Amino acid sequence: MSLKTKILGLFKYDPDKDGASTFNIKQALNDNWDKLDNEVAARVKTTELASEVKKTVKGGSLTASDLGAVSAADKGKAGGIAGLGADGKVPAAQLPAMNYEGKGAVDTHNTSTSAHNALFAAKQNKIKGKKGKYVGFTANDTVGEVDAPASGGSRITLTFASDFVGQAWTLSGGSETYTGTVDSSKTATVSVLGINTTYTLSAALSGTTYTAEVTTKAYYTALAVALEKFQSTITVTVDSGSTVTATLGSTVLTKTSTGTAVFTVGKAGTWAIKATKGDQTAEGTVSITASGQSKSLTLSYANVFGVCWDTSNSSTALTRLTPSTDPYGLVTKSVTTEPKPAVGTGAGSSPFDSFMPWSGMKECNLNNAGAVTAWKGDSGFSRSNNFTMVFIPEFYVAAKRSGTKQYFYVSDMPKAGMVKHPGSGKFVARYTGPGSKTGSNPMVNITRAIARSNAKKNGDKWHTFDFATLCAIVLLYIVEFADWNFRGKIGSGRTDANSVANSGATDTLTYHTGCTTAKTNKTGCVQYRWIENLWGNVFQWVDGYNVNNVDCYYCTEPSNYADDTTSGYTKIGTMDDYGWIYSLAVTDDGLMIPLERGGSTSTYIPVYMYSPANKKWHVLLVGGCWDKSTYHDLIYFGAGNESSHSHSSISVRLICEP
Repeated sequence: MSLKTKILGLFKYDPDKDGASTFNIKQALNDNWDKLDNEVAARVKTTELASEVKKTVKGGSLTASDLGAVSAADKGKAGGIAGLGADGKVPAAQLPAMNYEGKGAVDTHNTSTSAHNALFAAKQNKIKGKKGKYVGFTANDTVGEVDAPASGGSRITLTFASDFVGQAWTLSGGSETYTGTVDSSKTATVSVLGINTTYTLSAALSGTTYTAEVTTKAYYTALAVALEKFQSTITVTVDSGSTVTATLGSTVLTKTSTGTAVFTVGKAGTWAIKATKGDQTAEGTVSITASGQSKSLTLSYANVFGVCWDTSNSSTALTRLTPSTDPYGLVTKSVTTEPKPAVGTGAGSSPFDSFMPWSGMKECNLNNAGAVTAWKGDSGFSRSNNFTMVFIPEFYVAAKRSGTKQYFYVSDMPKAGMVKHPGSGKFVARYTGPGSKTGSNPMVNITRAIARSNAKKNGDKWHTFDFATLCAIVLLYIVEFADWNFRGKIGSGRTDANSVANSGATDTLTYHTGCTTAKTNKTGCVQYRWIENLWGNVFQWVDGYNVNNVDCYYCTEPSNYADDTTSGYTKIGTMDDYGWIYSLAVTDDGLMIPLERGGSTSTYIPVYMYSPANKKWHVLLVGGCWDKSTYHDLIYFGAGNESSHSHSSISVRLICEP
């Protein structure tokens, strides 16, 4: 069926339906051409249209309205257009009236007392004043006119308790002294010139002089001080040169310590005491409950020691850090002398004897409940008593790594960037064996599980020597001696003898660290900080450490100690199978294990490690025994035995949680 175009109605075939039709020349061509010709003829050509427009314009018959323009006569009228005045602006008469909704409300607001201009004027009046006056706060959050000091400076308002009415008062500080008499207003004002200067206000009653202090700031400002019929003293002992503050509410007193800083305080309460020196801070509190009290407080800054181990250097020695050489800015103490272990009954010394935690490692007797029954030196102390222990005080650590350099830090107090070592704050047995007392034969031929079970029978706080405590002792030794050669520094220990020695072989030593015979003699026994035979004589089981094939896991929660499991344990690294230690894995909280072999008896860490890669579970023993001249040291890592293993050379050491 044929189609037609939309505009002119021209005929055209439908290609889908007219394909078989005979072509009609008249219909498809001639008629269409005629329609096109007629349509074109009916339309005016563009050039002809332009010519016609020109004729109309010239003839004057074309008007503005024909083109949609507004007549000039309608300018300024409603519905018309605006005209411009001589100044090129729209005349006011042609503008609409400004009477839109809200204008009246604005006018009303602008004349009210709450208008912005009225409020500003009110505030402006507050800060107007006469020459010689100051702008200040006349009340809380209210600016107004205050008196100016005659010579400038800070203005101090003195307030007195009613007891002082009629009494003379003195305010002195720096080179200035001001005096007066307390009147019935019980107030006075003084202008002072000193900055960062402490002024003391004093007045006497019945022969007793009462004082109060106020310290100016680095700029002039208004201050206040109150004198009460109350006087107590706080003496703070802290490093000389420290800036010490005592704060109670808005009262802040400041002193510079000369070894002590003495504050006279005029009111009761808990005073916050803070001392600073450089980047060190120490804080405490003192409670004053009544006038006439004298309280004391000793503040100490954290003592931080550190060493650096350059793992690219084969030397066993570590480098001591000082405050000026520590790249992490943690060290506060320098060490200028080296520790000297004792030999036999001879003398020994160590610069660390004056610092915690080392100085706090002391012997004591415990009962089954874990309570101290006597410290060494007390009348009731005896090494023959069961549970002769050595206390390891809490200490804080940091371990940092930069390239080939490993840094170790120990602090006696909490310090930013350091954490409590999980093996510190515990009692460790002085002797090996189930009772830890002198003269006993170390119990051997027990598995680690049996040793664990026996330890728990002593009480809830007891367990066997563990990985965390081992690492704590290692870290204390490393920072103190700055050398991985444990045996070379303290002594070989009993590692080449005919039999095991009973506990108490080092009882003859009068110094806490040393050996019973010459360092190189392998039949004598050793002790470190009163702990006997950490290496030599008998191996010791270490709990809280399991090895699966070569993967090593640790735990610091005694209630989770168990064999052949990773439940409650954390992976710390993967050990080489056996050889002399070359490198360590070190955690942020000071735990460490051997990683790679590659050292020797005199290089890197001259200690042996053993952990066969046989795809089995293993347990850990450390230390060395009386007939193993090679496999012995504080961190000898023997992780080659299965949990069912026991031997006549393996014993146990107790731990008690406080």
